[in-house]
Amino acid sequence: MGEFFTPGNQALGVTIAVGFIVLLAAMGTVLWFTLIKARSQSASTEPSEANKAVELLRQSYVSGEISKEEYDEQLRDLKGSTEN
Repeated sequence: MGEFFTPGNQALGVTIAVGFIVLLAAMGTVLWFTLIKARSQSASTEPSEANKAVELLRQSYVSGEISKEEYDEQLRDLKGSTEN
């Protein structure tokens, strides 16, 4: 065992080089899958809860269920709750 760690041993150099290449490949693979996952999550077309609420409020106003004043007040409330 002591002979493996002697200066000038080519097997030690090759072992370190191969280990480094394997480590870089593993890090690259993890980074690749992380980026793919992040991209798929950011490309989601599902609107957020706040956007759904604003859309429902807008539909209520357009259909005449609520007045302009009620719409403005509720919209302010929704915008205020999303900022907190």
